[in-house]
Amino acid sequence: MIIDQGELKQRYLKRLAGASERRVCIGPEVVALDINNACNLSCRYCWTHGPGNPAHFDKARFFPWKRFLGIVRDCVELHVDQIHITGAGEPTLHPLFRDMMRHLKQQPLKVKLFTNATFPLDFCSDVIQGDHVVVNLSAVDRQQYRKLHGKDLFARVVKNIKRLVSLRDAGKKGFCIEIVYIVNTVNIRQKQKMQKLASQLGVNSVYFKRMDVHDHSRGIALPDTPQAGLKSEGKRTPPACLNGWFYVIVNSEGFISICCLIHRMPLGVFDKVTLKKLWSSKRMMDIRLLGKYGHVQKMYKACQACPFYDENIQRSQDAARERIRR
Repeated sequence: MIIDQGELKQRYLKRLAGASERRVCIGPEVVALDINNACNLSCRYCWTHGPGNPAHFDKARFFPWKRFLGIVRDCVELHVDQIHITGAGEPTLHPLFRDMMRHLKQQPLKVKLFTNATFPLDFCSDVIQGDHVVVNLSAVDRQQYRKLHGKDLFARVVKNIKRLVSLRDAGKKGFCIEIVYIVNTVNIRQKQKMQKLASQLGVNSVYFKRMDVHDHSRGIALPDTPQAGLKSEGKRTPPACLNGWFYVIVNSEGFISICCLIHRMPLGVFDKVTLKKLWSSKRMMDIRLLGKYGHVQKMYKACQACPFYDENIQRSQDAARERIRR
């Protein structure tokens, strides 16, 4: 459900005011739910399920239904803007995924799904109940897909995208379908072909992102020289991190963090505290302030490649302008 743009702007200003005045005025902009850690693919660039990754999960974990309902209820009461359905794997493998999407359809929240789109075709009727889907597709044909993603499912992904496009055009024009193409040495020469394929499929956009390098994926890593048109976080640490007023992630184990790269930041475990109580707790405020004044960035190496760098710079600038305006 899309929220009125005027309301979203007022919520944004309240979060900025909270950051400036070291208090909480409203809930986060985004709550990300890592609803499971299982995957049906083994993408060579994946930080979790890539072949040879020693950090690969030994045991599949799935978000309990009760936890999901509690978080969604808290999100509504806290006036959260968006829920992101993600996974340290493929979220549509969660046995209750379709029930989750149907429940979220009834809530005043924008819903964004991150998926590899290998789900059964009839899942499209539930995926379209959200507002935005990001499809991980880094290949332009069947052979390349098998080489990069580990299975022969290219035709299924394309069929699902076509179905989502038809459902969007038939009755949900505001639904956004985005392809994310992780660029590496295997597929870098096919960027133009992907642009053409995306246009033919009728998706809203295609996003080219330079592959993040891990030990198990160095064999397909791009050279360090800059590549035109590629998005890469690189070595960028924001001087002020305001994520504590804007973002929360709960992973499949129930650990809560203000960053998708720092899963075990000591904020708590969801089964022992509700999101609503955590949001207003002293512990949460302490973490917020550590980020605001640059201390979290010194504690965690992951901050050197901050995925929210641009957002944090923009928020700091906007907060400064609001202080002057008032």
